[in-house]
Amino acid sequence: MARRLLVPPLSDLSLAPDLAPGDELLDLNAAFVDRLTGDAHLRGLAAGYATGGHDADDDPAEAATKTLFVRAAGAVLARGRHDAGRLRAVGVALRLSGEDDPALRLAGDDVELVGGTTEAGTDVLSAAARTTLWEPETDRARDWARGHRVHLLIETDQQLPAAARFIEAVGPERTVLCGRFAADHAPALRALGPFANAADIEDWAPAWRLRPEWAADGEPVHWVRRAATWRAGVPWAGWLEPEEAALLPEEAWSDCRGLALTVARLESWARVTGTHGTPVGLEHVLKLAGPGRLAVELLVGAPGVGAEETTATARRLVTGPGPRLAGFSAFRLPAARGRTVPDTWGGLPLTRTAVGHHDLPRWDPFDAPGTLGRSERTALIGALTGESGTDTDLFPGRFAGSAAAVPGPESLWEPSAAVVHEEGRGPDGRGPGPFVVNLRSGGAFRLHPRLAPVVERLASGDTTVLDRLGETVRTKLSGQLVRAGVIRRHR
Repeated sequence: MARRLLVPPLSDLSLAPDLAPGDELLDLNAAFVDRLTGDAHLRGLAAGYATGGHDADDDPAEAATKTLFVRAAGAVLARGRHDAGRLRAVGVALRLSGEDDPALRLAGDDVELVGGTTEAGTDVLSAAARTTLWEPETDRARDWARGHRVHLLIETDQQLPAAARFIEAVGPERTVLCGRFAADHAPALRALGPFANAADIEDWAPAWRLRPEWAADGEPVHWVRRAATWRAGVPWAGWLEPEEAALLPEEAWSDCRGLALTVARLESWARVTGTHGTPVGLEHVLKLAGPGRLAVELLVGAPGVGAEETTATARRLVTGPGPRLAGFSAFRLPAARGRTVPDTWGGLPLTRTAVGHHDLPRWDPFDAPGTLGRSERTALIGALTGESGTDTDLFPGRFAGSAAAVPGPESLWEPSAAVVHEEGRGPDGRGPGPFVVNLRSGGAFRLHPRLAPVVERLASGDTTVLDRLGETVRTKLSGQLVRAGVIRRHR
């Protein structure tokens, strides 16, 4: 039976659901991202900072900095490339678009509830009622669904606030909830506000594929989150726990286009531990996949894994042979959710701490000997990201498009950087002028007006433009650009 599938914000912008013949799709996640990264919206954001139209920007220097970054994001997006620079630019646009919202704070791959959590249903409903972020998308959902039965896809907790708004707009009695998150949390959703009145909750979720623009040559690439969803003879990419990667058959690796592994402890490739605390051997995976296709997301703060061990692992991934380092995330222990699970992780005893009002739990707080505290974990992630980011192009977030992008030869110019002409007062308190802005590092500096055309040509791909400068000017400018991280290789 054909479905009318409605995808709410916020899910991975580099993925699209696979549809069966006759299915109809309204992808409001894509529409939401397109609107918030569109020229008109970005110009409005920049104008708001320039005129003091954002309540959070009491500091003129901060407002001027945000103006620069909005304009830099627009410049990177205007290049039309689907790369890490684009993902970082989307992240800037979403974050700044949501900073004044009363309920939500956005990132390219995440959402936070102001004064709440997506693990608590009452917090979700409160945020859904207060946010002003997706009014146009709510209207489109209402118009598209009128008179029809609709499948509302909830794959992740990040989509819950939008889903709560959309189900009321569409009408709960004509809405079927589906998707991985909806199926996993069906009992809680059946007791929660508008979700409780849904026509049904189906244990169904679509398969996913990379959007053509994120796949090499636009080839159809199947997205794999568990070994069981791999398809023989089909190009694929994925993001897996080590134990899931170990289950893939030998024949799978010839069709692999890229794989990120979530690793909490890496004693050796013969003993790799993921989120669930089950060590497995991945030596055969490295041999079959080849290091160029693999990346490691390193979790920080796993039970019994201290700062020294995590730092050594990160440095090994940066400097040694084998898979590249994708980035760092905080370790979170998967919630027991009423199931009988061992109160151990990797053989280490731990104590779970239940949170009573979390009716949509995904993680359990825990105590375990030798484990980093929250502040220690946060500080270590910041330090390791800063250290590793100078030598490695870390992923800009948990995007399928990052995992599937096998690094090619580095360009001279950092794709996350742009030259921006400030029309008003800059963050340094001076007047108009050109700036170089690096979305990857978060830095910006004023550029001498006479050098702006040179740097703009460099950014456009003209790698010979520096050779036309005098030696003194070339050396000084090149050094400045290298220190700012906008030249990847010093020629």
